[in-house]
Order: sequence, then C-alpha cells, then structure tokens
Amino acid sequence: MTAVVVGGGTYAVLHTPKRQFASNLVKMTKSDDNIANFRVKTNGAGNDMGSVSGTLKADSQNENKLDVHLKVTDKNTPEAMNIKMDKKHIYVSADMLTSSVKGYGLKGLTKVTKSLDKYWLDSSQSESLKDSYSSIDTKEVRSDATAVTEWFKDLDSNKFKKVSNGYRVNLNKADMKSLMTKISKTKSGKEISKSEWQEAKSALNPIKNFMLKLTVGDKGNSFAIDFSGKENNRKEQLTSKINTKRDDKLKVKMPAKSLIKTESQLSELLEEKMLAYYSDQIASSIDEFNSSVSSSTNDEVLDA
Repeated sequence: MTAVVVGGGTYAVLHTPKRQFASNLVKMTKSDDNIANFRVKTNGAGNDMGSVSGTLKADSQNENKLDVHLKVTDKNTPEAMNIKMDKKHIYVSADMLTSSVKGYGLKGLTKVTKSLDKYWLDSSQSESLKDSYSSIDTKEVRSDATAVTEWFKDLDSNKFKKVSNGYRVNLNKADMKSLMTKISKTKSGKEISKSEWQEAKSALNPIKNFMLKLTVGDKGNSFAIDFSGKENNRKEQLTSKINTKRDDKLKVKMPAKSLIKTESQLSELLEEKMLAYYSDQIASSIDEFNSSVSSSTNDEVLDA
C-alpha cells in the first residue's frame, strides 16, 4: 500500500500541468519533425484584420534546405508566395506576380504573368528583396527555443492547466515583458537592438485586459497562441497555431540555375510579355472596329 501511495504521489508530482507543459515544449524544440503547417490571424476594429497561413518543409536529410509556401490575406485580398532557401541563398518564386495581379482583380494580365511563374529571384541579387528575407539556421532556432523553455520553470504553477488539446499557461503583461527579456538574450534575439526591445516592451503599456494564452499539444507536435487585449477602446486579438509532423522521404530541391533570374532580367521578360499582350489587345480591338464599320457600311448599301 505504501508503495502504491508513493508511486501515485510521484506520478502526480511529475504530471502536473506545469511539468507536462514544459516536457512537451522541450519535445517540440528537440523534435526532428520536418513539416510545419501554420496559421496566424489578427482581428481588430475597422479594417485591421488579416491572416497568414502556410507550410514549411525541410529536407529529411538536410534540415537547412527549406521550402516555404505562404498565403497572406490582407483585407480579404489573398496573395501567395513560394520561397526556397538553404544556408547561402533565398529564392523567391516569380509566381508572386501572378498572385499580386489576381489580388488587384486584373485577371486578364494573369495570362502574361503566368508564363513567368517558373522563374525564381535570388533575394541577395534583388534590391527590393535583399532586406526583406533572411536565411534560417535551424540549429540556432532550436538552440534558442530550448533556452527559452527554461523561462517557464520559474512561473507560478497556478498559471498552468490541462485543456482538451494539451497544456496551457496564462501570461499577464508583466510575464510577457519578462519573456521578451529572456528572448532578447538568445542568439537570434541579440540581432535586435536593446532600444528596439525596450520600445516593444513599452508598446505593451497602453494595452488593457492583456491576456496571452500559450498551449502546447500533449504529444509535443502542436503549439498555439491566443492573445487578446484592448487599446484605445479597440479590442485586439491575435491567434496562431502550428502543427508539425515527420516525413522521412521528403526532399527539397533548389531551383535549377537556368530558372534563377536577377530582378532586371525578370523585368525585361515581363516588359516583353506585356508589350506582346497589349499589341494583341490593340490588334484585336482594331479588327473588331473594322468588322463593325464593314458591317455598318454593308447595311447602308442594302438600304440604298
């Protein structure tokens, strides 16, 4: 009986929501899952709303070879983007042109841009893209994430609880500022200046009814964020979720050299396609006009 009681007590201590949250978070940071499906959605007053969703895939043999598909929806206008990267290069698919054209409702021009979808831009060779993207060092990300998990060990156990989809911790504004301090000390966090971190913390001050819920799945393959608050009498909300899994056969190939273009080369190709497109449109309009004139003339001759 004593053994049963001691065993039960040990189980209860080791399986508290706080310990399980930490345990599953560590599982996630050390996991070899190479497919992540994610979604981030914001809601606010007026037109302040949008979402980002997509999939990140890593080569099963080389985790630094990544394939990312993004779908960004801003004010109900969706745009898609495909990115491939390794440790040295970041390639952005030219199919973003087609996506942008569709987003602006210029469906006729998709005939032009569609022919360029097969090409890729090397962001390091593009003036408009080189500062927009940065490579991902997966080992660094994992190391930083593991370091951040240590922060949760000092939180009050009452902040943690078991929920239907895993284990959750509720953070207040002070907790969030403390967490930001922890993140700022990681390798990737140090890439952001101290003044920027301070500015980010100060931005939290006006937010009332601040609540941040973090939920980790009970198998360490999902993580969710649910933020809500009120600023200037406007309710703000952000939700995010990521689910991961493993595919041992997944291969990620970088674009063929023949399909990689500079920004100027792609612009030239687009100009050529646009010129041909509008020339055809003008020619078609002239043919329609001539046909209309000819038909009208014939009718007048018959009437005479």
